[in-house]
Amino acid sequence: MTEGERKELFSEKIVAGRRTYFFDVKESIDGTRYLVISESKQVSEEDYEHHRIMVFQEHIPIFVKGLNEALKFVKRISKTKAYKVEEIRQKYPKAYMKWTKEEEDALRNYYLQGKTIDELQVFSKENRSRLQKLGLS
Repeated sequence: MTEGERKELFSEKIVAGRRTYFFDVKESIDGTRYLVISESKQVSEEDYEHHRIMVFQEHIPIFVKGLNEALKFVKRISKTKAYKVEEIRQKYPKAYMKWTKEEEDALRNYYLQGKTIDELQVFSKENRSRLQKLGLS
């Protein structure tokens, strides 16, 4: 290793949409090990935004503890819905109900006739996702 060079001991790359995450374990010249978590986000066709945090070996246990607490919180709040079906059904009576073959055929026919999503609201507010399921959008 030359002056200032870091030895990479481990690297894991995770691609998630337009973001890429890297988890690298490195060792400095004096033998100190540390974790580098990096995020690279594509902000335009040619440009990327980069963010990086370093967690030194002696801080990893407390870092992991904090991360686990945050993950438990996210898991807990993700179990509660941000909406109530009953409230949505006041405006769209058929929202979240199973579609019949006839309803799907009617939606497909209206769509193929050039109707817009707004014009198709007679069915429900889920038209966009239903059109995707039918391979039309």
